[in-house]
Amino acid sequence: MVTHSPPPPLLLVDLDHTLVEREGGPDAWTPTFCTTHGLPAEAAPTVFTLFRADRSPAGFARIAAHYGLPHTGADLWEEHVAHEAARTHPLPGVPEALAALRAAGWPIAVVTNGCTDIQRAKLTRTGLLPAVDAVVVSEEAGTRKPDPAIFHLAAARLGRTLTPADWMVGNNPATDLRGAHATGLRSIWITPTPTPPPPPTHPTPTHTAPDTPTAAALLLDTHPETQSGPRLTSP
Repeated sequence: MVTHSPPPPLLLVDLDHTLVEREGGPDAWTPTFCTTHGLPAEAAPTVFTLFRADRSPAGFARIAAHYGLPHTGADLWEEHVAHEAARTHPLPGVPEALAALRAAGWPIAVVTNGCTDIQRAKLTRTGLLPAVDAVVVSEEAGTRKPDPAIFHLAAARLGRTLTPADWMVGNNPATDLRGAHATGLRSIWITPTPTPPPPPTHPTPTHTAPDTPTAAALLLDTHPETQSGPRLTSP
């Protein structure tokens, strides 16, 4: 009788602060925007307030109208997406960790809350897009973590259905841990050491790790049947 090994578990993984990091805060682009478009430096807070009200080409069209800029909202949005991608870099050891998991047969989907154009541009700019098998962004999915629907959509894009053997890795207890718990997934919380206790309103993760390469090594050790090649070590 021929026996077949079960397929490797699915890995769903967060993007920001898990796979990549962005230089500066959420408003760090506004001084450059003001300089580029001839606005006074003191306009930066207002630009950011207008942006937060509508993070889209239509929102940038309103910024252009507010300041009389001779640009379309679409052009300003494209500029913003490129700027956000340019200040994003992969966290140390992440490309190697994803490569080791893929080599071991793990299907990987990025599950991230945010704007589709920006999140995909980050993955493209950092070179991580080819390192995963699927990407689900809340804007195009029509739902956000921790809603289980976005996790099920990620599994569907991997051609699978979720099982309790599958994993979610992320840094945010409110979205990643709560979503994993609500969906019945195992979880790894990316958090600095020494590990703080999870907020009392959030579930306890299956494991904790200080970074994603450590989490990947833990996954490969937890499922030795998927291990292939040299042992993965964290940076």
